[in-house]
Amino acid sequence: MSDTHTVEQGEYLASIAKDHGFSEWRTIYDHPQNADLRKKRPNPNILLPGDEIFIPDKQPKRESCATEKKHRFKVNVPKAWLKIVLKDSEGKPLANQPYTLTVATLTCKGTTDGAGSLHKKIPIGIQFGQLTLDDLGLAWTLKIGHLDPVHDLSEDKDLIKGVQARLNNLGFDCGDVDGVPNPAVKTAVRKFQATVLNRDHPDGELDADTRAALIREHGC
Repeated sequence: MSDTHTVEQGEYLASIAKDHGFSEWRTIYDHPQNADLRKKRPNPNILLPGDEIFIPDKQPKRESCATEKKHRFKVNVPKAWLKIVLKDSEGKPLANQPYTLTVATLTCKGTTDGAGSLHKKIPIGIQFGQLTLDDLGLAWTLKIGHLDPVHDLSEDKDLIKGVQARLNNLGFDCGDVDGVPNPAVKTAVRKFQATVLNRDHPDGELDADTRAALIREHGC
């Protein structure tokens, strides 16, 4: 029967769909009773803990089969795409760099492309991983699905975590991602506004243009 799911940290639509027995997250996201959610969270991969999502009834699929014969059914097991772009302190891509990516029990090696990016399919629902640039000796712990939104910051001060995470990822250090709008956050926002928005007089305020630029520069 239908239900309401309350989002927890690290969840996204595909992982929620999987947990509720749906192979396609759009079945949930596109449901009419989730219209308000779609307006509030235009990116289904970026939800806020506490968001409520309507989970519709699953509709059984019927297939006609001959009796007294064996039948084989192929089940689609969806995966998520993990995309990461790596740049140096001057904003130049870390291109053609050998890397090692570990997600759950999956470990793969590859090389970043000319834009410093890598794309890998990973199992849905995995929340943590490890990325290492082998030649440079750089390593990061990945928190997959933990990025908070920033679209309606004026209405929900908890969304400051989304700002902090993006600033840190873009190299504008503002300290811990703790949801506290401290002076370090304002300083980092000023630097971002001066560097990315080319403002002569950056004020450190999280206005709509600044939030939009954060999403654009971060990629989500």
